[in-house]
Amino acid sequence: MTRMTAFLAGVGLAVSATALSAQGMMDTDGDGQVTFGEASAAMPDLTEENFVAIDTDGDGVLSADEVSAAQQQGLLPAE
Repeated sequence: MTRMTAFLAGVGLAVSATALSAQGMMDTDGDGQVTFGEASAAMPDLTEENFVAIDTDGDGVLSADEVSAAQQQGLLPAE
């Protein structure tokens, strides 16, 4: 179990899977990327460390591909 999976399982995030899977719902400024601020607004228990784990290219934002990959890996709930 990865640290991120353990974290998500441990805190029992009560965020709807639809909100998480719809990247556009987290992307409040509509630029196609999700910042830590946008992600943490949707998932208040998300830490910067966990955000960095999902941000696989290290550019400081989550792309649709990174959100999708995190869902496929079980790091974020899928639709």
